Amino acid sequence: MFGFGGSSISTPILRILSVSPYYALASPLPISMVSSCIASMRYYKENLIDWSITKEVLIFLIPGSIVGAYLTRFVSGEYLMLLTGVFLIYISLRLLLEEEQRTCSKINLLKLRLTWFFIGFVSGMLANAGGILISPLLVFFGVRIKRAIATSISIALIGSLPVIVVHSLLNHIDWLLTAFLSLGVIPASYIGASITVRMDRRRLKNLYGLFLFLFSMYFVAFELTKMF
Repeated sequence: MFGFGGSSISTPILRILSVSPYYALASPLPISMVSSCIASMRYYKENLIDWSITKEVLIFLIPGSIVGAYLTRFVSGEYLMLLTGVFLIYISLRLLLEEEQRTCSKINLLKLRLTWFFIGFVSGMLANAGGILISPLLVFFGVRIKRAIATSISIALIGSLPVIVVHSLLNHIDWLLTAFLSLGVIPASYIGASITVRMDRRRLKNLYGLFLFLFSMYFVAFELTKMF
């Protein structure tokens, strides 16, 4: 519904349920790819995906995600996750407090290439497809919210592939847990995409901003409790 596959949400929930850290981090990712594929099919029918943005972002996001996924062998991601939560709080407040921006006919991606690489790096390290960071950024830079959500899903679909491969090679994925997660995620992803297509744009923007704010506050609280 909001332009990301769901691994960002499922990881802290799995940790609360006492799943080991690496399995909680990486096991939801293959299902995120499947759910992104299903949602992308729905958005594709509505011609909401901007393939030019998808291509430009992936050129820089994929190398960053490979580096980030590999470095999970050496680096603790707790502080990076905390910074990610703070960043999401900032983006959500901007979405809630500012009037809707005009549509940008073209985004100056040259200035954003390091940002896409960094998002890929963070996504790889946190075993996340990146949609939870990409969709609010696209909205922030002027893309209409429905198109931003749909485009983010297409980016997450392709961008998650190298992350899955690396984490699988590092034995961070419990495939049985992944299979159980798929029972609910796969049908729900199509329903969420259908709701987004039908919803009023302004209402969707406010709901999206509120969800992102509440989730990011929970995300930060969860990380702080783990650290202290």
